[in-house]
Amino acid sequence: MNKGKLLFKLKEFYALEVYQVDLYTSQAKSVEETHIKRSFERKAQIEQQHVDYFFARIKELGSDVSTISKSAFAAAGFVSGKGVGLMGLDDRYKSGIILENEAVSMYHNFIKEANQDPELEDLTKQLWYFMVDEEQHQFWFKEQLSRFASVHV
Repeated sequence: MNKGKLLFKLKEFYALEVYQVDLYTSQAKSVEETHIKRSFERKAQIEQQHVDYFFARIKELGSDVSTISKSAFAAAGFVSGKGVGLMGLDDRYKSGIILENEAVSMYHNFIKEANQDPELEDLTKQLWYFMVDEEQHQFWFKEQLSRFASVHV
């Protein structure tokens, strides 16, 4: 994969992860129930690890993310989090499933591309780990939605 395409992909995933950090942080602040609050906080911590990884890889390649784009994605996550905060828990879980499904799909596609370049073996391995994190978030949302539905029948 050429450097330009790799940088584009890394920045794309950096933006996705910044969005998720701020979305989950906003959601954590908008719920009272401790288990749900801590789960959103933990998701934000995990997504922040992803942000940090992508930021470091971008810097290693001699590039950076602009403050404007970083701020824009952080603001989008914050606003989305506030909007989702107005929803009921069932709709929050459904939104989480949709978001995580998209993230898993994006990771899957990036893995297929990166896997074709032997020089990106370490990146590919890390992408697999991050995709598993996103799958675990998705499974949590599905489980919570299932529990919610069985209690609110």
